[in-house]
Amino acid sequence: MGTYMVFQEFKSDSSPQLSVPANYQHSGNGDELTLVTAYFNIGSFNKTPNLIFSKNTYNNWMKNFQYVNNCVILYTDDIDLSLDFRLYRSHFPMNLTKVFILKQTSLWAFSLLPRIKEIYDQKGYPNPGIPAYSSAMHAKYELVEKVINENILSTSYLAWIDIGYLRSNTSDSFVIKPLTSMKDGHISFSQVDFFKPRLTLKKIMYQSRFYIAGGLFIGKPEYLSVFIEDYKLAVETLLKMKLMNSDQQILFAMYSEKLFFLPRIPIQTFFDENILIKKKPERWFYLGKLCQKL
Repeated sequence: MGTYMVFQEFKSDSSPQLSVPANYQHSGNGDELTLVTAYFNIGSFNKTPNLIFSKNTYNNWMKNFQYVNNCVILYTDDIDLSLDFRLYRSHFPMNLTKVFILKQTSLWAFSLLPRIKEIYDQKGYPNPGIPAYSSAMHAKYELVEKVINENILSTSYLAWIDIGYLRSNTSDSFVIKPLTSMKDGHISFSQVDFFKPRLTLKKIMYQSRFYIAGGLFIGKPEYLSVFIEDYKLAVETLLKMKLMNSDQQILFAMYSEKLFFLPRIPIQTFFDENILIKKKPERWFYLGKLCQKL
């Protein structure tokens, strides 16, 4: 069977050893889409009770950016990692790799740390992870907004991509491109579970429920700006309600229609129904695979 795709709309210390990709030839084919990614060093942490993520984890995963024939913008507070990142992409023209060093304390998302910690320290509040991880996830949206406001991009589409998103083995250069089926005025995501409209905000946060994946999202800058304004409003609203989790829970809450406002920008979700029903790991990377042009 071929891929079954559904669209769903909701309103409102050592140097790395590298080789140039076997089929590398810069063609300019990534001119439609700029990618934004980031790494902030929050130390090693438990992603799940039996899974620890460290700086080394992310450094290994980000090596696959050496194959991405798009303009990539990296924000980080880690000088060593930034140098590695540039080295991985050194075979590309210099203008395709932009690296900015930022202190965590300069970001809105990390200014939320004390408030997030206060919520997580509440008696009876389920452990959603360390507060700094939540802040790092909220920073994704702030950094996309920063790229737009500072006019760093020159492409018609802009995407966030987690620095660990391209963790699958590859050896060939590819381009990530927006799909022709993407609806204008929408933000595109992978859908990773069926939407459950009856879940309350408390259940979404306490049970770490999710509906769409935050590892990659794509849109045009003018719509992303509005979408991110609403995302930040949702974060602030939930903080006042003494509820918080990661970005995927914020996104669920935004489109659940249980906040006091409806998001102004609709989303378009992409998924393979068979993968979704069986809850296969590839559901988290579905949109990225669709957008890769080998």
